Order: sequence, then C-alpha cells, then structure tokens
Amino acid sequence: MDKNFIQLRYATIRNAHKMSARKLSFELGQSSEYINQIENGKNMPSLDNLLNFCEYFHITPAEFFDESMNYPIEYKAIIRELNKMDVIECELILNLLKTINHNKNK
Repeated sequence: MDKNFIQLRYATIRNAHKMSARKLSFELGQSSEYINQIENGKNMPSLDNLLNFCEYFHITPAEFFDESMNYPIEYKAIIRELNKMDVIECELILNLLKTINHNKNK
C-alpha cells in the first residue's frame, strides 16, 4: 500500500456517492481544494482528517484500508442486508453473484 492507494480510495468513495470534491471538502469543514489536493497527490490527509472522512461515509479506518474491498461502503450495505436473510436466501444470492461474475469473464 502506498500514497496512491489513499488518493485512489478517496476518489473512488467520493465518486461512488456522486459528490464533487469541492462539496466534500466543505462537508468536511476544509478549504474548497482540500479533496482535490489529496486526490491529485499534492497533500495527504492528517489522521484526524482521515478519521473524519471515514466517519462521514460511515466506514471504519479498517474498511478504508482494506485493499480487498473495492467499494467498502457498498460492501457494508450488502452485508447488512445479507445479515437479514436465512441461509437459503444467502445461498441464492451467492449463486446469483457467481453467475454474474462468470458471465462477465466470458
């Protein structure tokens, strides 16, 4: 993991929520260019600012840094919904996901 991971993760999460960098900067109480500077590698977030970013999007720092999770917010929402299902429903969803991914790889 390197500096580029943080830049990309900020952009991926922000874009998944269709939010401009400027709006997110203001939402986090920062200057209008704050998020752009992080995503362009001109600045790195402080620990406090990274924690604020995670809190804003309702993810943990562990989820932010988990490289196996391309879309941590969406994965978390999917897990919440799966936890409401019984084992048969979970198996149906698993089979659906396998089918989708199999068809994508053809």
